[in-house]
Amino acid sequence: MMKRSSLHQAACGLMLLFCASCPSWASTFQVNPVRVTLSADKPIAALTVRNIGADSTVIQLQVMSWSQVDGTNRYVPSSDILATPPIFTLPANGSQVIRVGFRQAPKVQGEHAYRLFLQEIPPPLKPDFKGLRVTLKISLPVFVQPAAAVAPQLHWQATSAGNGQVRIQVSNDGLAHAKLSRFELSMEGDPHSLSMPQQPVYVLPGASHDWLVDAPGSIGEHLHLTAQRASGDVVQADLVVSGDVANAGTP
Repeated sequence: MMKRSSLHQAACGLMLLFCASCPSWASTFQVNPVRVTLSADKPIAALTVRNIGADSTVIQLQVMSWSQVDGTNRYVPSSDILATPPIFTLPANGSQVIRVGFRQAPKVQGEHAYRLFLQEIPPPLKPDFKGLRVTLKISLPVFVQPAAAVAPQLHWQATSAGNGQVRIQVSNDGLAHAKLSRFELSMEGDPHSLSMPQQPVYVLPGASHDWLVDAPGSIGEHLHLTAQRASGDVVQADLVVSGDVANAGTP
C-alpha cells in the first residue's frame, strides 16, 4: 500500500527546508507515492502532488544524481531523468499529476540513484510585508534498476573510537541500495539496548554509513545488532569490537 507524505511525516524520507515565512501566506503539499523505482519494464512513473493549504502555490521540479561519499549525501544536477511538468501552479485543495522517467533505457550493471526535489516558489512580497515566510522543499528517492536482479550486500564492523565510544559501520558491497531503520544494539549478556540514533538511513551501492555509540565496553566486547530493511526483513549481525577496521560481521 502506498504511503502518504506530508510536512509532519519525516519518517517517509522527506526533507523539509524552512526559510522566512509570512503568517498570512502558508501552504503545504503532499506527494504520493514517496519513492520512485524505474526499469526497462517500467520506464515512467506517475506521482500525485496535492495542495492541502489554503492558498495556491507554485512548485518547481529538479532532478539530481545522488551519490554518497564518506557517509555524506552528494547531489549533482542530472539530465538522465525527466520530470514533467518542470513547474506548475497548484490551487488551494488542488492536485497535479507529475511524470518521472529516464531518457533512455539504462545500460548499467547496478542500480542508479537520483533525487527528485519539489521546491515551493513563494509569491512576491508585498511592500508592507512584515514577518516571516515559510517555504517547503521535499526530496524523493528515484532508483533506476538494471535488467538483471540486484540486491544489497551489507558488511558490518565495530571499532573502538576511544572515550567510551564505539563506531558502528555498515558498508554496502552489493549492486542495490538498502534502507535501514529500527536499530537495536546490545552488549553480550546485557538485555538493555545501547542508545543508537533511530533516523532511517539509505546506504547506496559502494557506500557506507557509520554511527558513534556510547558503549562502556572495550576492545574484544561482543555486540549484537538488529535493523529492519524497507521490505520488513530483519538484519542481524554479531560484532566484536576491534581496534582497527579488520573486525567485521556479515548478516
